[in-house]
Amino acid sequence: MGLVKDLKEVRPYDFQRPHQLSRLQLDAITLMMESYLRMASNFLSTYLRTPVQIQHISTEQMPYEQYVEGVTIPSVLALFTINQSGSGLLESSPEVTLAIIDRALGGPGFGHFPSRELTEIEQTIYRRIMERLLSLLGQSWSSLMPFEARIDTIEYNPAFTQISSEGDLVVVQQQQISIDSHKGILSWVWPYPAIEPFALMLGRHALGREDDQDVKPKTQEMLKLLSRSSVRADVVLGRTTISLGEFRQLKPGDIIILKNRYDKPLTLSLANQEKFHVVAGKVGGHLAVRVTGRVNPDDQE
Repeated sequence: MGLVKDLKEVRPYDFQRPHQLSRLQLDAITLMMESYLRMASNFLSTYLRTPVQIQHISTEQMPYEQYVEGVTIPSVLALFTINQSGSGLLESSPEVTLAIIDRALGGPGFGHFPSRELTEIEQTIYRRIMERLLSLLGQSWSSLMPFEARIDTIEYNPAFTQISSEGDLVVVQQQQISIDSHKGILSWVWPYPAIEPFALMLGRHALGREDDQDVKPKTQEMLKLLSRSSVRADVVLGRTTISLGEFRQLKPGDIIILKNRYDKPLTLSLANQEKFHVVAGKVGGHLAVRVTGRVNPDDQE
């Protein structure tokens, strides 16, 4: 019988739950999700015509039954298929969901929204918005590997969305969404088989089989992948304020005076944050801007 001399090579192994992600893999998944959150915030702000902010709160592993026990009924649970094989879940509160739908239909988006299930028309509108968000998620993760997802069904009780066995671990990512006066939590739930391929591509040391000395080069590889993610850039030519009566009387040929002076630079915003001063021009038949300097953070309101 041999003796183990180097105890550094011995690591604990959970036979009941062998499928676990390392801390570095969870951090990498969080970084990839934050890239998506910027895209999602920009899309919803434009689509709903009001400022929308989505901020990451936490990324945790937990048994699926623990997640289910914490779900409030009713909750809006969008079950989706990933790459035609895996599955995932996006949970949101009815209040935030109804605020999104109300804004999408041209409503004010504020006030009291009851905690209830969605009507068929509301489901159709919400499904369309969620499919667009899943498409943006696929774009932000496409630098790693193909990601295609589609909504299968919308439920209101986790008992009808069995995406994993009760004892299996799932990755739960919670985000806070702010729409006008409404704030709520969005929860992405990823079963291990669905998130594992992305975690392996990001961390390259699944189940903690690699030494700590390999962490630094893998982190550099992860940052290289993240650098390929797209970020929306916006340049607003100008703003002004007009009355509703003036708006109703607008016709072709009318001139609207903007608050911006023609000889002042414009501002380039990245993910809703002002970053650069630019001047407008034209390149090859397209509108273009030339960066002239950085925005001083102290000058922003």
